[in-house]
Amino acid sequence: MTVATAFPIPPLTRFRRHNHDSGHICAVLAGGFIERDKSSWRDVGPGTVRVSGGAHHDIDFSDNGALCLVMEVTSDEIGALGAPRFFENDLRLSALAYEMKTASDKGDAANSLKSESLTTEFLAQLSRRLNGKPELVPPWLERVRSMIHDTAGRITVSGLAIEAEVHRVHLARTFRDHYGIPVTRYARQVKVQTALGLLRRKDISLAHVAFETGFADQSHLTRAVRAESGRTPGAIRSMLQSFKT
Repeated sequence: MTVATAFPIPPLTRFRRHNHDSGHICAVLAGGFIERDKSSWRDVGPGTVRVSGGAHHDIDFSDNGALCLVMEVTSDEIGALGAPRFFENDLRLSALAYEMKTASDKGDAANSLKSESLTTEFLAQLSRRLNGKPELVPPWLERVRSMIHDTAGRITVSGLAIEAEVHRVHLARTFRDHYGIPVTRYARQVKVQTALGLLRRKDISLAHVAFETGFADQSHLTRAVRAESGRTPGAIRSMLQSFKT
């Protein structure tokens, strides 16, 4: 899984003969830098997303330094990458990058899951731009995602297709193309995030958490939470209580 890491760069830092051996994404959240582009220099400011394959370049950071969200990616995740490409003033990519940073900073289980989902969507959207596909999400697809959140993930693909007035196969294909994840998995992640929120309450049993979030039983809840977070609900609850203490 691609991990997005935020790096604060001190003012006036200079990187000479700086190398990236693999695919590399840098989303500039604040500040900026200038990068040598062949015989000239390119100004890269806040809100810019830079993506390239392996790179060898010189970088000078601004008087204010920079805050960059950096990801290393493979061709399997985003397709073949060559010379650097820059996406400036792309409101959606910028918003996703800021949300990824915020979720990553919080560091709890629910936000770690949210960060993973945001990263997957970011890569899917960047891939669309690299391949010349339309960037805008169809309004009906935005409604589908809203319905998933409004129902806390407790809605079927058939139900979503009926509400959106599209075929369920078209819905599934389009959802994955824009958000980088199957719609069924996205709904499960939303259910798990809701469950993780309830785990903070010591007065609710795990069986009741399962009931409240639409899982068949406690075992079903445990399997879903472990699949998405790598930990059981009991282990996460223990961590939350230990942290609070």
